[in-house]
Amino acid sequence: MRDRYTEVREYVQRLVGTAGGPTPDAGSPAWCALADGDQAKLIAVLTAGTRAVLEDELAALDDRRCAAKKTAIEVAQAANWSDVARRVRARDQALRSGAYIGRLNA
Repeated sequence: MRDRYTEVREYVQRLVGTAGGPTPDAGSPAWCALADGDQAKLIAVLTAGTRAVLEDELAALDDRRCAAKKTAIEVAQAANWSDVARRVRARDQALRSGAYIGRLNA
């Protein structure tokens, strides 16, 4: 599935095209001074809406990354790493000394 921003951006591009120059920011004094029928006024509003969708998508991405990081930290903190290291060292020493022979899967 494609993200919402890509869908909105492509719809706006199909609606008004990709050509054209810069437009004033929607709601700015320069935008307010444009005639209601001026295509630049509509493009400015569509651009502002597209930007809002992009900002929402970026915020959602950041939320997912923060949640994944939080989960990773919780998993890492759940283990007693001293015990893990002790078991790994004991296993490695047993393998080297021959006291432990690993099972072969047939």
